[in-house]
Amino acid sequence: MTMSRTPRRQQWAEEACYHVFARGHNREMVFAEEADIRFFLGLLARYRERYEYRLYHYCIMGNHFHLLLQLEEGPRLSALMAGLLRAYVHYFNGRCGFVGHLWQGRFHSPAVQTEGYLLSCGRYIERNPLEAGLVNEPWDYPWSSCRAYALGTTDPLLAENPWYLELASEPAVRQRRWREFLLGEDPREKAVRRSDWAMGDEAFRRRLLALRGRPVLRGRGRPRKLKRERNN
Repeated sequence: MTMSRTPRRQQWAEEACYHVFARGHNREMVFAEEADIRFFLGLLARYRERYEYRLYHYCIMGNHFHLLLQLEEGPRLSALMAGLLRAYVHYFNGRCGFVGHLWQGRFHSPAVQTEGYLLSCGRYIERNPLEAGLVNEPWDYPWSSCRAYALGTTDPLLAENPWYLELASEPAVRQRRWREFLLGEDPREKAVRRSDWAMGDEAFRRRLLALRGRPVLRGRGRPRKLKRERNN
């Protein structure tokens, strides 16, 4: 049975976490050169100042990107992403003389359960280059948040995942445990890869449905708030 698309205005919640991703049209390259990636990262920094979001994990690949972010005002995600993607299209068109659709449809933004799944979603995002066969280890890829978490490299774009901080009190131990998590098994991986309207356990999904009162598989609502806020 075909179900209608949920309007974006119904998907928001205050202090919501989202796994945001978008692909190039027909899976074509949208980040063809290092300069393209650097420009996009610069846009992320610029729009962070305007929309005050917390970026926990990211990965910029040749034909798509992943962001795990949290906003205090969930409804601002639509404006954030519209401005970000439009600004990149203007840049890309100017550099390449490109005409036509750059992105494949609208961006995707499943809500993420913070407890447990915030770490699992970060793991999934940072493993993208490894899964694509581009690197032997996730932290070898330069255009993701992985080096910050796995090696302790400074990344001014990031707010540290608060659940990452719970891995250990010592930074070196946290980094080692994150590397082990990246290369090991994750029992939540299947739920993360599902990437529909919500990323979390069944209780989380049912709670979102109850909050919004919409049919099964199309609800949106409020993810659980973080126990504490920690930024770099």
